[in-house]
Amino acid sequence: MSFYSKAKVVCAGIIRCLFRVRIEGRENEPEDGTFLICSNHISDADPFLIGASLRHNPHFLAKKELLAVPVIGRLLAALGAYPLDRGAADIAALKKTVALLKEGQSVVMFPQGKRCRGENPAQTEVKAGCSLLAVKAGTPVLPILLSAKDFRVRLFRRVTLKIGKPVPLEEILAASNGGTDHRAGAAFLFKRITELMPPESEGKKE
Repeated sequence: MSFYSKAKVVCAGIIRCLFRVRIEGRENEPEDGTFLICSNHISDADPFLIGASLRHNPHFLAKKELLAVPVIGRLLAALGAYPLDRGAADIAALKKTVALLKEGQSVVMFPQGKRCRGENPAQTEVKAGCSLLAVKAGTPVLPILLSAKDFRVRLFRRVTLKIGKPVPLEEILAASNGGTDHRAGAAFLFKRITELMPPESEGKKE
């Protein structure tokens, strides 16, 4: 058993308890662990909330500065994190993500490209990377919605993690004009995330 798997056994329940995580749509997580996980981004805790809530052990991108921090960086790396240079077009991170997906792993990414704390996801902009990665890796996308009161995550405040139905590669290709318009593909994928929001957003509720 890997360090990641051992740590998850010990920590997942604690994380879900501390953030009062309610998981919806568990049945939508594929048995096969090969998929790109796309979620809205409302806090630094998001990768841990997702990792603690899924059956699979996903990898995730973390800003390179965070992985350079002594102890914390090594811990994050052991938990499946790898570096992303947010100040440049990080080709190495792109290739690493595609390689992991082609190896049968799952990877978490946030199409918004940054934390949007306190913002309704439906009113935020997204980057094209999620569509590009899904097409290059030839993998489906698992949409996840994270929501909390006012879209602000705090200890002991309810967080709802809703897992949507996987989006097949064929639909992503159709939305991105055969993989030539990844902005359109990303907008399509993020819409599948925001469609998981209830009519009256949980951002307004406890």
